[in-house]
Amino acid sequence: MISLKELQQSLIGTTTAFASFRKPGESDPETIIDKNGFYEISGIREIFDSGAAFVMAPFLKPAPALALNGEKILHGTTFESIDLENPKPVAISECNIIPPEKDEYIRRIAQVVSKISEGKADKVVISRPIETPFPNPELAADLFGLLCEEHPTAFVYLVWMPGYGLWAGATPELLLDVEQGKVSTMALAGTRSITETGDWGEKEIDEHEWVCRHIEEKMAASGCTSVRRAEKVTVPAARVSHLKTAFTADSGADGPGQLAEALHPTPAVCGWPEDRARSIILETEGYDRSFYTGFLGPVSGKEDASLFVNLRCMQIFAGKAVIYAGGGITAASDPESEWKETELKSLTLLNPIRKMQNFAF
Repeated sequence: MISLKELQQSLIGTTTAFASFRKPGESDPETIIDKNGFYEISGIREIFDSGAAFVMAPFLKPAPALALNGEKILHGTTFESIDLENPKPVAISECNIIPPEKDEYIRRIAQVVSKISEGKADKVVISRPIETPFPNPELAADLFGLLCEEHPTAFVYLVWMPGYGLWAGATPELLLDVEQGKVSTMALAGTRSITETGDWGEKEIDEHEWVCRHIEEKMAASGCTSVRRAEKVTVPAARVSHLKTAFTADSGADGPGQLAEALHPTPAVCGWPEDRARSIILETEGYDRSFYTGFLGPVSGKEDASLFVNLRCMQIFAGKAVIYAGGGITAASDPESEWKETELKSLTLLNPIRKMQNFAF
């Protein structure tokens, strides 16, 4: 017998790729393994033509998405002995990302607030990388187990992509679910501490409504019919709460690929209007988001897919890890409060890493 943890540890840092994931509300994870690794897909619509695969798409659309076809597909956390070719070792990437200090990040946020006040955009999502020690990449297998335990309603994953990096996360946000011609998505925007109660502030409600309008417009433009919008609710996500509105519809004639392409990136991770917000992000952040705020998940053709926005995530490098966190900036944003929001969001991953430090670091 071999455990999932042992299997993950044996493959990290080798030429064999894998994607382990646990869907929201499910108890057992799935793992896809392929010695041929991830391959590039030129466009989002092609994702649904790739057959059964696990997909990782970046934030910036011009960059190609990656797909992993399953040479072996496993369910659960323990297996009979698995026959794998002996993979060759490959190096874990060195980190060249320089996180901004607090004063610098606050200065950048203030600049973005000024640009929004001048009418250059309505909302811009600005993020920052947060560095933490992570001395052994194989500990990512322990992290995956902890994230599965602590976040039962999140999409939890651990993905090793030789040549592209080692990523892990527990994202609360669905981009697109496809099931026999029915599609569903959500607006997840507006954030506050889990300890806050009562009515939401005007900034958070406005921020949420921008995302809702974006989804309704994109569903209509993609030919979806019978669009249904649920009531807005408050949902917990680790140390924060979000406003959430669910949407369902019948897929358009061109299938889910057109809708996925239209939805990504949502105003919850980019801003509004999209092109102007993206330009401000590239001018401001000072690093490449890569797969952070992209999307990921399993796809089985046009009839079955579960794609999630890649939030509450991290990339593991040699000797350290970088956690990514951000927030929606509007004319009403307070830069100090925005810093605190990223601190709260980072705890989704920092807390289990700190638990691991007690017994493994």
